[in-house]
Amino acid sequence: MTSEDLHSHAQQLRRQGYALLPPQLTVAQCDEAQAQLDRLDGERQRGGFELLFNKASIFEQLYRVPAVLAMVRYMLGADALLCAMHGSLLRPGEGKGGLHADGALTGHNRAASMAPADAGRRITSHVMALNSIWCISEFTATNGATRLVPGSHLHEGLDIPADALQQAIIVEAPRGSVLLFDVNTWHGPSANGSDANRYAVLNPWRRHWQRCEYEMARVVDPAVLQRSGAEHIIFGQDAQAPYVERWQWDAAVGAPKPTSAQQA
Repeated sequence: MTSEDLHSHAQQLRRQGYALLPPQLTVAQCDEAQAQLDRLDGERQRGGFELLFNKASIFEQLYRVPAVLAMVRYMLGADALLCAMHGSLLRPGEGKGGLHADGALTGHNRAASMAPADAGRRITSHVMALNSIWCISEFTATNGATRLVPGSHLHEGLDIPADALQQAIIVEAPRGSVLLFDVNTWHGPSANGSDANRYAVLNPWRRHWQRCEYEMARVVDPAVLQRSGAEHIIFGQDAQAPYVERWQWDAAVGAPKPTSAQQA
């Protein structure tokens, strides 16, 4: 991604609440991701669609894509954290639920985290978090593509904007493309009226100082972490561990110092 493309996408995201990146995955990569989602579908009730990077190597490739990392870090900072990685499989006849905004579980929109002084207003001056949807299938107007409300990320209230359903659009996208949107943007799936499943992978991202959906440094498989190389920071490995004191923690490697680990 050129610097001009980066700034153009970033401006759209700040203005409209979303940006669509052109295909970042090949057809072969999409085929492999789709096959793995089909494999994991039978385990969905037992968490099969959670923490996908631990379950197939194809999903480890998603957080290494330079264009997506560039956008995430431009909007959220160089130490932005991967918050989760979920699978999404929408069958024919499914979808067309209500609209919602993310961040209600662990983000700045969490009800218990809203201070009385906030007076029911969300933080809209800055992008606090992003969600990314990897279009493993082509997203069309008839197969359950994401619908969202442009500009709704600037709506300060926790309630849905009055005209959200009328203003919502369906984001059609080529296979392999990535839809990035502000955590405040109201969105939801459209109806899958086709005769085929619609596949996607969801990656929410947070600023480093926000709490993620998972304690990523604890749940990431050690082998996956090792393969992440320089990108290990997205799992929060540079943070101070809760079971040692600061003097015992090697921030450069994201682990306790060997002698301190023995003493802890």
